[in-house]
Amino acid sequence: MSRRGADRPVRWVAHAFATFVALAVTTTIVALSFGLVAVRFVGLDAYVVQGGPTEPLLPIGSLVLVAPIPSDAVRVGDLVTVTLPDRVLTHRVIAIERDGGREVFMLRGDAAASPDPVAVHPSPVVGKPWVAIPTLGYAVSYAEAYSAPIFIGLIVWVLVVIAVRALAPYISTSRRRLPA
Repeated sequence: MSRRGADRPVRWVAHAFATFVALAVTTTIVALSFGLVAVRFVGLDAYVVQGGPTEPLLPIGSLVLVAPIPSDAVRVGDLVTVTLPDRVLTHRVIAIERDGGREVFMLRGDAAASPDPVAVHPSPVVGKPWVAIPTLGYAVSYAEAYSAPIFIGLIVWVLVVIAVRALAPYISTSRRRLPA
């Protein structure tokens, strides 16, 4: 068997593996995107747990689906998600107090020994965590961070494959014999 014939199975396996990986990554990103759109369509918000103040209930890397609730439905002991100027926070309500005639929530993370230093007004309360899916937050963060480069790479890859297939009849690697 010639050297060229021996390379064909290796090329085929490498091509099949690359195609499988590209399709798996694309399918995962598309499925996550559609899933997040569907979650928002139902009225829920999705957040990724970045820190550990609510562990072990909400481990780092979890995807948390948050259902909106009215502020008057919040009770002491409830886990709530609030929007602060610099981040979104999920902590437990340890007290509901009055400050100038308005309610304020005192919060604390389950893993923290002391309450949060700032009382939160009911207006930034986003909702109550409805469900937490461990480790799925890592995939969502990855998809958000790398979806644009992956899609651009896939488009370039498809265009290169189309160009190579279109030019294949004009490119020959075999030697031609000259007439004697």
